[in-house]
Amino acid sequence: MIEAERRAEQVAQQLLRRYKGRALKVSFGRMESKLNEINKRFKRPLKIKSPFFKRVARELYLFFALDEVEELLRKLPRIPRPKVNRREEIVTLQLPPPPEGIEIPFPGGKLILSGREAVYYPHSYPDRLIQAHILANMLKGLYPESYENQGELLWKSVELRKAKAMEYLEEVGCEDEELSLEASIRSTKLWPALAIMMAEDVTEGYAFLNSPLILDHIIHGRFEVKNYVFDEEELEKFKTFIEADINAGFDFRKSLAEVDITLGQNKFRIALDIPPASRGALDIRNLSAISKLSLPRLIKLGSIKEEEASTILKSIELGFPILIFGRTGVGKTTLANALLACLPEELRLISVEEVREIEDLSIYGMHHSPYEVSGKFDFIRFLLHRNPDIVFLGEILTKEAAEAFNLAYSSGLKVIATTHARGFQELVEKFEAFGQMLPRDTLAILMRDKRVAEMRRWNDGWHPVDMNLEYLDFLRKLRGADTNEEVARRKGGE
Repeated sequence: MIEAERRAEQVAQQLLRRYKGRALKVSFGRMESKLNEINKRFKRPLKIKSPFFKRVARELYLFFALDEVEELLRKLPRIPRPKVNRREEIVTLQLPPPPEGIEIPFPGGKLILSGREAVYYPHSYPDRLIQAHILANMLKGLYPESYENQGELLWKSVELRKAKAMEYLEEVGCEDEELSLEASIRSTKLWPALAIMMAEDVTEGYAFLNSPLILDHIIHGRFEVKNYVFDEEELEKFKTFIEADINAGFDFRKSLAEVDITLGQNKFRIALDIPPASRGALDIRNLSAISKLSLPRLIKLGSIKEEEASTILKSIELGFPILIFGRTGVGKTTLANALLACLPEELRLISVEEVREIEDLSIYGMHHSPYEVSGKFDFIRFLLHRNPDIVFLGEILTKEAAEAFNLAYSSGLKVIATTHARGFQELVEKFEAFGQMLPRDTLAILMRDKRVAEMRRWNDGWHPVDMNLEYLDFLRKLRGADTNEEVARRKGGE
């Protein structure tokens, strides 16, 4: 696929240099008729009334035009000669069809998954790859008149260029909206990595410098995209995302920079490890995916059992502190977000995170006020005057955050938080290192491999948890609600 892309780009550039604005028509075999060119040379245009002679004139010119294209392509160095299909009148590369496998579509293409490896294929593969490259080159330089941030600039550019690409294709008698979309994304720095990240149910992608992209998928788990390599060129492309954001804190002397970017309905957090201060790495989190991981869907996926979910919801109702812990990337915040989305709408929820990761649940009609702050302890003292019903504290990383957790509980607030720890004993030791004790009746939930591995309750030691099934009927009512938007509708009785 990498070689096919390179060959297609070379052919496209040759055609663009030779034919300029007519390159797309040539690639589709749609040249202007010789009759029109002759007409331009005479003050009085020649008119051929006979349909037969008109057809003969067109076919003769098309024959010689395609011969000219073949001759041009024959001169390309070290590239298998592209084929001019005279029947379809389109310039193509002789490429094999995509293999069989699980198809995961994304804007402008698809992933084909086999085992733990995937290959991305653009929509234009194999027959219109050259045309996609020509279109992408023709679209560059089109920008919207107004925008508020770089995400809006990029996505408005995609929409504007897609409309223009459809006009170009209509001129050559081709209607292919997916080709227009592919070309418009190709013409920006979104292709291919961020286009791939827009695939349904992809939650995260990461790669080391000069290594393939690894994707985490809700259904298919973790797999490698063999034909995308995060190389120096891609690193420079992602640097521009960071440099364009004044809040990203870009500094070549630092090893890590981070930026949030919204593209249409998709929101991403891009983290970049930048050489020479580090080896070089990319991490992209699809923050929009969390809305598609509702509590009913997590139950269906096996991440949590119905009786476990019922027990946690009952513990929240009773005011027991909830602490979800485990290693990085095991689904702690995802579970917390899903639980919060299931709470009654009348509860007043306040979330306090250093970097916001859970959804703004007010879009579902909940009374949710999200805050991004670094000093959680002082902020919790301030919030006591606001009288919230429940507080989500995000991740406990510091002594101050542990103090805030205890303060919230001792002040009568229902509190939920996440933290890193490999086991229950390490969780206790972590709080002791912060000079804090775990509150009595804390329900601790250990996550492993994106599943609830074990739950215990703290009461001067760890004790087994008796399952509470009071919320089972509620959870059964929510079955099939795979998004939090659908959960909100079910809660509202729709």
